[in-house]
Amino acid sequence: MIRQRGLCSGAPRIDHITRHLLGWIAVAAITAGPSAHSAPTRAGDPDWPCQQRLVPRLTTAAYWNGPLDARGDWRADPEIAELVHRLAPRRVTTEEGLAEIAKFADTASEDRPHRLALVFRGLLEETDRERAGLIEQLTQMGRRQRELADLVARLADDLDAVPPDTTGEAAQKRVDLQQRHDFTARNFEEIQRTIRYACEAPVELDARLGAWARALQQAASAAVPG
Repeated sequence: MIRQRGLCSGAPRIDHITRHLLGWIAVAAITAGPSAHSAPTRAGDPDWPCQQRLVPRLTTAAYWNGPLDARGDWRADPEIAELVHRLAPRRVTTEEGLAEIAKFADTASEDRPHRLALVFRGLLEETDRERAGLIEQLTQMGRRQRELADLVARLADDLDAVPPDTTGEAAQKRVDLQQRHDFTARNFEEIQRTIRYACEAPVELDARLGAWARALQQAASAAVPG
């Protein structure tokens, strides 16, 4: 078990999650090295580091009640494609998207339900693509986190094998082991902090898509007479 030594206050901004993850993956790879072994596996995907259940892909049924109009390609409508690409990035808030969707629904008079369904299909596809990138980064981080945990445990065992009151070369070896152990443990703790915050990103994307899907379906239903 890795003892917590206290973490820095604050958390990385959501816009910089990807940069933090990739940076810590590199640090972990250098620290653990190719000799690091995997820790005992957990239930499910052993590399998934989040408490939230892993949902690899988004499905229509999770967001859209009833059958979804599957005609056509959302990319073929320039106005819809532009709207989807404008809303898809993670930096766009739920409220900003709802405002854009309402504006689009008010102007989409021709074949309105079909076009709103196309908007949802585009947002589902692009959100799924955004999530897939986050999940891959989190999985890589989880793998390195397990390797670091194993490395810290092995370094602790090596330290225990060298008496604290030893002298000479053995004393220097113990100093080197202690420094390596402490550095690796700090890296593990920092990765753990970053992961804990980054695990919220897929959840936020899911919730955002759910709010947009409800708005689109309500607008589409309102357009159907009687």
